[in-house]
Amino acid sequence: MTHADLVKFIVAMVIMMNPLGSLSIFLDLTKRNSLQKQRAIAATSTIAILSILLITLWIGKELLDLLGITISSFRFAGGIILLLMGLSMLQSKESPVSHTTEDDVAAKESESIAIVPLALPVIVGPGAISTLIIAAGDFPQYINKIWLSGSCIVLGISMGLLLYYAKPVADFVGASAMKAITRIMGMIIMAIAVGMLANGLIGLLPTLH
Repeated sequence: MTHADLVKFIVAMVIMMNPLGSLSIFLDLTKRNSLQKQRAIAATSTIAILSILLITLWIGKELLDLLGITISSFRFAGGIILLLMGLSMLQSKESPVSHTTEDDVAAKESESIAIVPLALPVIVGPGAISTLIIAAGDFPQYINKIWLSGSCIVLGISMGLLLYYAKPVADFVGASAMKAITRIMGMIIMAIAVGMLANGLIGLLPTLH
């Protein structure tokens, strides 16, 4: 794994976790809670995010092998998911692939939303999980997984801090800027999705290479 590969992985994960979009969902789900309760939810969610990221990275590929699913087929399916997510972000809509309105309603009625739906699937959704499993398959060496794990830890803690200081961050950025950045991220996701689809198709049909 080169430094360029690691940077590409980190950028892709940031886009998939969609910090600003996740921030707005977090604020909507916790708007009736006190600041202390909001931050308690953020702390619990951070632990869940880190756990999901690391577990997926280390055993996700093995689960695919157990189910008889190849990286190429998973890459192609992941590309379709990312394409749908990117299209929704480009239109400033929340993708039903990540979560639905029913999820939000259920979350508001539950006592704890830190793990579901916040950590999974809002923050670590299908796109992030696909990216993790593909990276684990492309770079299976132990040292590479250590680097990927370190990146996941930094990403998870950064996301947790963003949620912990959600209100001041949202006030500073502003609603219009958040929408604009989300659309730009949607374009980048769609570009990544096209690459995943092409590589997945070549893997499934080597004669196309």
